[in-house]
Amino acid sequence: MKKLATSLLAFALIFISACEPEVDEDAFFDIRDVKLNIKFATQKSSFDELPMTYQTPSNYIVALKKAALLGVEGTPDFTLFETQNMTDALVFDFTDEGIKHSLLEGSQVPNGKYANVLLDIYYLQMRVQISTGDRGVEYRNLRIYLSDDNEYQNGLHQPGDITQINESGEEIGWLMGAGQDPNLDPVTPRTAAYTHNGDGTTWYDFNGKDAQYYGPFGDVDFMNNATHPVYTSIIYLARDEITQGDNLIVEFNVNNCWAFQDKNTDGYFGFSDLDPINPTKWHLAMPLMRIYRE
Repeated sequence: MKKLATSLLAFALIFISACEPEVDEDAFFDIRDVKLNIKFATQKSSFDELPMTYQTPSNYIVALKKAALLGVEGTPDFTLFETQNMTDALVFDFTDEGIKHSLLEGSQVPNGKYANVLLDIYYLQMRVQISTGDRGVEYRNLRIYLSDDNEYQNGLHQPGDITQINESGEEIGWLMGAGQDPNLDPVTPRTAAYTHNGDGTTWYDFNGKDAQYYGPFGDVDFMNNATHPVYTSIIYLARDEITQGDNLIVEFNVNNCWAFQDKNTDGYFGFSDLDPINPTKWHLAMPLMRIYRE
């Protein structure tokens, strides 16, 4: 069986926080709006031990179930918005750093003291370049599911699934499978996505773990034990980010978030990089998140 090793570094740790936010003397007051922004160009440090080739997406999409400000010192938490399922998720589309999308849905933030921002994330989506066997270099829209939709809609996804999205926004299949197809065309159904030749029987190996049971995340309990929680991220105010202004900015840094071993040195991820003898390392990294006033 051919082997394909993956490393979804920051994805591998799923953080579901139920803790009370820390009281911070520099918490936020008098918030007029809360906005989401993407940074494409700002450099960030890498945690990879192996030489990797990095690519920054040309487009980035965030689908949220919920956003909330977490109050401290007697201030109640304030929900900016909350949706019921993935179909109703608020989807924010970014093509450059100048775009800031408001997370405040037709209401005002009550006066009070807020320390942190909570986001429930359904999926992230990015546009990257893939080298095909027959058609040259193509742009592909890759969607990474952080949350399971089975508990709401009898969905077809598991946390960690990576699917391909066409130019009309329709999901057309999973990223890997079909015997490492030279064009890396989308694979369906999901049972074929992680199998050699798409046969539904011979499963790919993810870091020494059978994809039939583990999938890309490599965590059998998280992958298969219903019901799966929605992925929650709590973004804390850093001491060096105390600034002035009545807008609170939630920033996602996605610079170099698509990383892979470029084994054929053409600068792109593709079929020629998928070495069955020495499994190829690749990952889609979570964005670095911070909050500041503007």
